[in-house]
Amino acid sequence: MTIQSTNTSNRTVNQKPRATELDVIRGLAIFFTIIHHFMYDVHFIFGYPYFSWLFGPVMESVFHPLAYIMFLGVAGISSSFSRNNIKRSGRLALIAIGLNLVTLIISIVIKSDYYILWQMLHCLALCTLLNGLFEKTALKEKTKIIVLLLAGFLIIFYLPQIIKVFKLDSKGSPLFLPFGIGHLRPEVPDMIDYLPLIPYSGCFFVGVALGKIIYPDGVVQKQYCTEKIFKPLAFMGRHSLLIYAIHQPIWIALIWLWTKIS
Repeated sequence: MTIQSTNTSNRTVNQKPRATELDVIRGLAIFFTIIHHFMYDVHFIFGYPYFSWLFGPVMESVFHPLAYIMFLGVAGISSSFSRNNIKRSGRLALIAIGLNLVTLIISIVIKSDYYILWQMLHCLALCTLLNGLFEKTALKEKTKIIVLLLAGFLIIFYLPQIIKVFKLDSKGSPLFLPFGIGHLRPEVPDMIDYLPLIPYSGCFFVGVALGKIIYPDGVVQKQYCTEKIFKPLAFMGRHSLLIYAIHQPIWIALIWLWTKIS
């Protein structure tokens, strides 16, 4: 009895508190994304005249990017708590490749373009890998924060202007599709989800810098959003990668089945 009590006490002392507030923000972002993708699939992919209000200029420029900015920004902050970002990037890459294969099979079976070539998880995998390699450099922590902020703002505000001025989204090579280049070329198939590194990866790197500032040494000083009302969002936030990975193929399959039944 004495040994068991001591072990339990040690686990309690050694267990680090979780940044619940990040789970809640991530959960809110994934909730927005799920709803948005459902409406997008119904309206654009299957051609039903519903939810057209969602795709006006205000919603396109505010609501849609907000969910991605929240998700990637929080992912960058959360990287402060990861013991091995390089290994984590490998797991993310496997999930992303799995999505490529699943949507390829769905597209072949349904005989239509429901591809995922490059989206959120692909961005996360590459950004997490780059951050893991960056962490291994001998730079001081303050220098790393400055470099991350500069890189983030450069990717968010400067590089998109280059793509716009030279019309690289429609004239560039599709080989650079992950960077937001060439994705409007006619030979590129329709995609049910697409998120380029430019400008969205910048949100991740700014998030990494903020994580170093808010949670130095990856330590949570105080937990927020621990009330019961936040538990559903916190649960979604803790399982956000799994939810994000499976929700879009599930929506496509369910809506397609509905069209066949009805």
